[in-house]
Parts: sequence; C-alpha cells; structure tokens
Amino acid sequence: MEEVWAAADAVLALGERPTIERVRLQLGRGSPNTVGPMLDGWFGSLAGRLQAPADPAEGPSDAEIPLPGPVIRAAKTLWGRALQQADERAAEQFAQARTALDAQGESLRLAQEELAREQQRLDDRNEAYAVAMQARDAQIAELARQAQELQQQLLACQQLLDTARSEGTQLRQAADAQRRRQEAKDAEHQAERSRLEERAQAQERRLNAEVDRARQESRRLALQLEGDGKKAAKALADALDRARQLDTHVGTLQIEKAGLSLELQSARDEVKGLQAKFDERSSDMLAVLNELRDRLPTTLPAPAPKTRVRRSRN
Repeated sequence: MEEVWAAADAVLALGERPTIERVRLQLGRGSPNTVGPMLDGWFGSLAGRLQAPADPAEGPSDAEIPLPGPVIRAAKTLWGRALQQADERAAEQFAQARTALDAQGESLRLAQEELAREQQRLDDRNEAYAVAMQARDAQIAELARQAQELQQQLLACQQLLDTARSEGTQLRQAADAQRRRQEAKDAEHQAERSRLEERAQAQERRLNAEVDRARQESRRLALQLEGDGKKAAKALADALDRARQLDTHVGTLQIEKAGLSLELQSARDEVKGLQAKFDERSSDMLAVLNELRDRLPTTLPAPAPKTRVRRSRN
C-alpha cells in the first residue's frame, strides 16, 4: 500500500491526476484490481493529510504517510482546481438544469395552452354534435313522416292496382268473349263465303257446260241441216228457236251469275266491314288497356298471392 501511495504522490507531484494506469506506470507493476482499492484509499486520506500534515519529529503513523512539501502544494493546487472545476461544473449543470426546467416550463405552458385550445375545440365539436344530433332527430322524424305517407300511398296504390287488375281481368274476359264471338262470326262468314264461291263456281261450270252443249247442239243441227235438205227449213226454224231459247237461258244464267257475283262481292264487303269493326274494337280495347297500364304505378309492390279467377262460360 505504501508503494501505491508513494507512486500516487509522485504522479500528483508531477501535476497530474493519479489514475490506476498512471500509478501502475509509475510503479512498473501491479494489476488494476490490486491498485484500484489502494488508490481509492489514497484519495480517501488525501483531504486529511492536506489539512493536517504530520509533524516531521513524530514520524509517520500507521494511518497516514507524511507528504513532502511540493506534493502538498501540488495537491492543494490540484484540489483547488478540482473544487473550482466542480463549482463551475455544478454552476454549468445548474444553469443547464435551469434552462431545461425553463424549457420544460415553456413546453408545459404551451402544452397547457394547446390543451385549453383542444378543450375548446372539443367543446365546440360537442356543441356542433349536439346541433347535428338535433338536426338528425328532426330529419329522422321527417323521414318517419314521409315513410308513413309513402306507406299510405303504397296502400292506395295497392288498392288501385287491385282495382286495375280486377278491371283488367274483366276486360280480358270481355275481350276473350268478344274475340270468340268474332272468331265464330269470321268462321261463319268464311263458311258463307266459301259456300258462295263454291256455288258461283258450280254455276259457272254449269253455264259453261250449257254453253258447250249449246255449241255442240248448234254444230249437230248444222250438220243435220247439211245432211237433210228436206227438213232444213223446219230444222233451221227449230234450231233457231232452240238457239233463241238457249240464248235466253244463257242470258238468264248470266244474269244469275251476275247476281251471285254481286252477292259474293256483298259478302266480301260485309266480311271486310266486320274485320274493320273488329280492328276498331281491338284498337279501342288496346287503348283502354294502355290507359290502365299508364295509371298503374311505375314501381309495384310485391304481388299478392294470385287467386284463381273462374271464367264464366259464354
């Protein structure tokens, strides 16, 4: 321990602060684990030795080792510098702490102001939310009223739709009945027209056959007149009478043919008139159906369960 302390005194006498490395360098040996505790003991006894140096006549004691005068002066100088540096460092640290506290106080003040502004914003936002909630409640009430009105309108539209469906069903039934009657009439007119056409064709064929027979009879009479000179005059007269009768008969047949043609044309005109009436009635029925379709709402509710409508047989 005395060697370590002496080495520390020597380092201090050189004006340097004794450290483990410097003391080991001064000794030339020793491990840090060994020199460290001894150097700490040297620093612990340094203040007492500086304040009360030992009397040279008494000699060294067990607790402390006397220091030379230069060492004491160097130690005092070093101690004063250390105290001055400690005071300066303490003042600097105090100033830094004061500056940090001032900065923290300013930050705290700014944070408090920001907190106050945020609180004001929150209060304003809460007021806005309250106003918005009142407006939303009013809007909800208005929407509920509109929904109730729409429900009533929907019920009215449903009733109107049911009425329109019932009317449409009746109109369809009436249209079907009218169509069946019209089809029956058309079938009757078609049958009548076919009958008239067949009758006219039969009359025409009969007239053609009569004309052919008259022509054949004329040829036969002409040949008979050529072959029988004696009966020529009488045969000629009979032939002329027969020819006149045949001409009269042919005229009558032609008149009947013209009458049948007129009846056929009249039947055709009647069929056309009935067709025009049917087309007009169909157009009127389509117009009524389109009007009913226009009266129906654009968006229909879910259709009610269909009920089977029993058609009346006409």
